[in-house]
Amino acid sequence: MFKTDEGAAEKEICLIFESMLRHRVSIVILDEIDIISDTSTSDRAGIEAKLFSIIVKLIDSINENVWENSCKGQIFIIGTTNRHHAINSNLYRPGRLDRIYELVIKKSEQRLGVLKIMSEKLPFVEEQKDLILQKVSRMTHGFVATDLQYLCTQVAIQLVRECNKNIDGESCEDLDNPYVHVKFQHFEEALKVVKPSNLNEFQTKIPDIRFSDIFGIDEIIEDLKLTVIEPFHNPQEFIKFGISPPRGILVYGPPGVGKTMLSCAIAAETGINFIFVESSNIISKIVGESENNISKMFAQAKANSPCVLFIDQIEILASIRGISATSENTEGRIVTSFLTEMDGIFTSRNREGPEVDVLVITATNRPEIIDPALLRPGRLDQHIYIPPPNYEQRISILKGKFQKMLTNVTNDQLSYLAQDTDGFSGADLDNLCREAALISIRENIDNEKITYDHFVQAKYLCKASLLDYKPIFISS
Repeated sequence: MFKTDEGAAEKEICLIFESMLRHRVSIVILDEIDIISDTSTSDRAGIEAKLFSIIVKLIDSINENVWENSCKGQIFIIGTTNRHHAINSNLYRPGRLDRIYELVIKKSEQRLGVLKIMSEKLPFVEEQKDLILQKVSRMTHGFVATDLQYLCTQVAIQLVRECNKNIDGESCEDLDNPYVHVKFQHFEEALKVVKPSNLNEFQTKIPDIRFSDIFGIDEIIEDLKLTVIEPFHNPQEFIKFGISPPRGILVYGPPGVGKTMLSCAIAAETGINFIFVESSNIISKIVGESENNISKMFAQAKANSPCVLFIDQIEILASIRGISATSENTEGRIVTSFLTEMDGIFTSRNREGPEVDVLVITATNRPEIIDPALLRPGRLDQHIYIPPPNYEQRISILKGKFQKMLTNVTNDQLSYLAQDTDGFSGADLDNLCREAALISIRENIDNEKITYDHFVQAKYLCKASLLDYKPIFISS
């Protein structure tokens, strides 16, 4: 629609509608309609705002019988978009584009049907095909048809590479070679490359962190397995006892105790799509842009459900309303927008049964400034406090670090080291181990072990960050 000459775009739209009326029965498809009907269009001047205004007026003219009654009901206007959350709500009013059809592939059975079509030309062992595709369909949450097609293309590329290798001294020229068949491992390799296209805006790599990689908070991890992981994987088993999977989790505690690491481990243990968001990247100086970013974030999470949405430094987005008395009430509008979007995904009209579409995990160092409305039941249901590590926890953390280091530290020396690191966070202990390793290398690059003396020297270089920390608890 966009033209270089002023007024040309508006003129072309009017000509399109006139042509519709002449043909009496017409279907007009407005592809990527979000370009001219973005939620912020009404707040800015420009060609987009003009086009949006003209289209709305022309649609209203048809429905208000300005044109011949015989035309009414025989003209269909279809808008398509992959950013429905960004479209101006004025376009959804009755008489305009008042019917919304969301084309999603949410169930593994739907993905299986698409995979069967996309993989028709791939050489499977017939007895294994259904089993392989069923496994893949359960691993591709949030994938749309084009993503699944690209996945099959990547599998085909792997087969071609294998096919070009010499087999019994002869080169294979095509995929019909009896020695080359699709295996589940081919899809596993392809999934390392292919991710849901809807997640491209965010950091989406599933963290390579498991509960077994975290030390010193064993009780917290065991509680999470029972209250989060198991209900998430087997909701029907827990719903019989009136236990629903948590909708939101707040992880809080002092800096450096592993809040982000634990949150990423929860995502990895669930094995579903993962979206990592830094709150500072959501905030914008442009009026209304922060709310738009929040809407976009939740829309992407919902489009790729089931998924884990991890929001770091949540206090930036959801601080107590009224703290900052600005004329624009920016903080208040951001918190309200966040709560509205969060309630929207938790009451999804597409949800069937007790399953959670989106598990929201948030982390903060300052729980005391988070708006209480966010901490109510039904939003961030579960509050997890990670305290500064005590003596036993520091021993556990150091033992975990030593598993990946060449040391000859004895148990007694380890005990002394743990006693001497009061006020150290997990991050401080990690830095201590790093400094000890560097001291050993500087001393002699041929050293085979990091000794206790190296840790003692490193201790004088590393400061305890939590000596003056005063714990703040949230009443659940």
